[in-house]
Amino acid sequence: MDRPQMAAEFTDVAAIDEIPKGTCKALSVGTTRVIVAHLADGFYAMENRCSHANSPLLTGKIYHGRQVSCPIHGARFDLKTGEAKSPPAFTSLMMFPVRVVDGRIEVAVPPTQLG
Repeated sequence: MDRPQMAAEFTDVAAIDEIPKGTCKALSVGTTRVIVAHLADGFYAMENRCSHANSPLLTGKIYHGRQVSCPIHGARFDLKTGEAKSPPAFTSLMMFPVRVVDGRIEVAVPPTQLG
């Protein structure tokens, strides 16, 4: 028997002007570390941990218009899809729904990720 899944609730994380286009910011939603990126076509949210080294990712620079890297071994991840783009990471990261309401960015993290 399948267990019912609880819907993720959106949490206000920042004002849109706090994350200018072409940048990203490390934030927390509950106990989940996330990166919110403002790319050319909108906002994206991805878990903030390297799937290889389990360390927080660097948010100071976006590579190739949509990638961030791990400071330990240089693995890169796609901010739109969570896909691992370079070794030594091969496992994709979790993506979270994002919406903008009244000039505020909201991210939805599943209840099991909130802690």
